[in-house]
This record gives sequence, C-alpha cells and structure tokens, in this order.
Amino acid sequence: MKNNMRILAGIDGSDHSLWALLEAINIAREFSGFLKVITVYKQGKKEEAEKIRQKTQQYLEKEKIDYELTTILGSNPSLALVDTARNEHFDLIVVGSRGLGSTASFLLGSISKQVVTKAHCDVLVIKK
Repeated sequence: MKNNMRILAGIDGSDHSLWALLEAINIAREFSGFLKVITVYKQGKKEEAEKIRQKTQQYLEKEKIDYELTTILGSNPSLALVDTARNEHFDLIVVGSRGLGSTASFLLGSISKQVVTKAHCDVLVIKK
C-alpha cells in the first residue's frame, strides 16, 4: 500500500458496513490517506440515510484523517461505488461482505461481489 492513499467506503447502517468503515479508517490513518464514505439511499429513505451519515460522522470526528461524507440518491450502491471510485481516482474501495440488501440483491448478487467484479481499483471486502 502507498502513502496518501485515496479510500472509498460504502456504508448502509449494517454491522458489516460498520466493520468496513472501521477498517477503512485504520488504513487511512496508517497510510496518511483520504477517506470518502458514501451512503446510497432510495427515494423516501433520506431520513434513514441522514441518521447513518450522522453516526458515521461520530466515528470519523474521533480520528485524525481527512474525510468526506456523501449521501447519494439511487438504487444501485455497487454502481455508485464503482463510478465514484473511477471518476474520483480512488485507490481502494472498502465494503462489508453483507449489508442490508433486499431481495433484489439476492437475485442480482451481493453488492460486494458486484463491486469486486466491476471496480478498476483494489477492493477490500470485510467479513468479520
């Protein structure tokens, strides 16, 4: 891994995404990195996304790292992560192995699997 690493993490409020966030924070701290955390929410779920964002900010404020929090209206978290990583030149995507997926994620495959398949950069999947 390299210093000044650009790290992207997705969080949906699940335990697995929280574990991924904590690992992304550790990597950012260790390698003087920048961490961007995104939450993708569906129409009508903005309030839930804001609660997740606030909880995430509480974790990040305790750390001495550069970070940004973003919420994105959309229905495809894996596409949001992959596109953000590509467009903003991230070096690493960190995701949990399981999230708060729906029946759609069961039918289409897990978000982490889709990210691993489509990402241009390294992907770290946290299982815990």
